[in-house]
Amino acid sequence: MRPPTPPKVREIVVRLRAEGRTYREIADLTALGTATVTRILRLHRETGGTAPKAPGGGNFSPIRGKIETRLKQLVEQLPDATVREFAEALAKAEKLRTSRSSVQRALTRMGYSRKKSP
Repeated sequence: MRPPTPPKVREIVVRLRAEGRTYREIADLTALGTATVTRILRLHRETGGTAPKAPGGGNFSPIRGKIETRLKQLVEQLPDATVREFAEALAKAEKLRTSRSSVQRALTRMGYSRKKSP
């Protein structure tokens, strides 16, 4: 992901448009793409400002609270289980459909590391 366009450049884009320049002219003068110029001007129309929006949040993990506590109990009960086995046990115990990778991320977040023994 690219860093946001600097605030001064965003202000220049808005000023050039107010002067009557086309999107293409603004893009050429500021060395930005026309899509970037379009996004900056749309943001200015919608919010009245040019500050970039906050990044999105992504998907929220269902493995929180009591389900996380249950996963900790499973780790204690089954210390040699694989992540896939934890996912299956969690699905059975909590009626929760989740992926192996989601369980792996939750285990990492909880401070558990992957066992590398054969």
